[in-house]
Amino acid sequence: MKKTTINKSKLAGYTAAAGAVVAGSAVNAQIVYTDVNPDAVIDSLTAPYQLDFNNDATPDLQFAVQHLSGSNSQSGVQFTYAGAGAVVQWNAGGAVQGVNTATASGSSFAVSALNSGDAISSAANFGTGTYAPLALDAAINAGSFGTFPIQQGNFLGVSNKFLGAKFAAGANTHYGWVQLSVAADATTITIHDYAFVATPDAGLNAGQTVSLEGIAVEDKVSIKTMLDEASINVTPDLIGGTMVITNMAGQEVKTEAISDINSKISYAGLGTGVYILEARFDSGSVNKKIYVR
Repeated sequence: MKKTTINKSKLAGYTAAAGAVVAGSAVNAQIVYTDVNPDAVIDSLTAPYQLDFNNDATPDLQFAVQHLSGSNSQSGVQFTYAGAGAVVQWNAGGAVQGVNTATASGSSFAVSALNSGDAISSAANFGTGTYAPLALDAAINAGSFGTFPIQQGNFLGVSNKFLGAKFAAGANTHYGWVQLSVAADATTITIHDYAFVATPDAGLNAGQTVSLEGIAVEDKVSIKTMLDEASINVTPDLIGGTMVITNMAGQEVKTEAISDINSKISYAGLGTGVYILEARFDSGSVNKKIYVR
């Protein structure tokens, strides 16, 4: 298992386009990433997996698989049951991300299987208590009344989804993610990797492995040219820059402010020809040749 802060070489999968969904509070926050190599596979015969985000010798999450079997009776009907359940537990001050659903008796909490890019921050909903099921696959055999399958949990049978989490470190709260796969019968949990934000209370996105500090400006800008306009996508820290179109004589013929992570500049009013579109920022600039018909 290797723990490291990912640098520019990890940016390939986190381009400016992906930066469009960066949680704003994580723009200048340090992200610590851990690659679980080889992947950790937990089943009912292995000890629970204790995950320590910040390596402080206090596990923040615990993953376990429980084999379920037994018999019971209800209203005079005898039945047996068998299956497996995948569970996550957490310490005081921690929790995992999910949704509350109203029920006749109150409400229930379901852990969310997040997609890459989904936001994890204080604005999200986190569970209470100390544990929650990730997945359950079981069957109730009631003899002549039949067999009744029970399949629950957003992680059941999914591959490479993300669990959003928060944990306490002293008086501080930190947010992170864990990439998981759970078998279709809930008999195994596979942990691939995880990350957290070292800056207290700062959010991040599921799958995000790099902060934006120290990244070259050209790696944080994407320019797409179209027939009648150009689109510029930037990471949130570059909002406030300027788009400038210059003709081949070096004259600036059009400017637009970059006021959002996605901004556009129209070619309206420009004559046919070749121009240079430049995105200017305090930290540098990026340019691209454009053709106006």
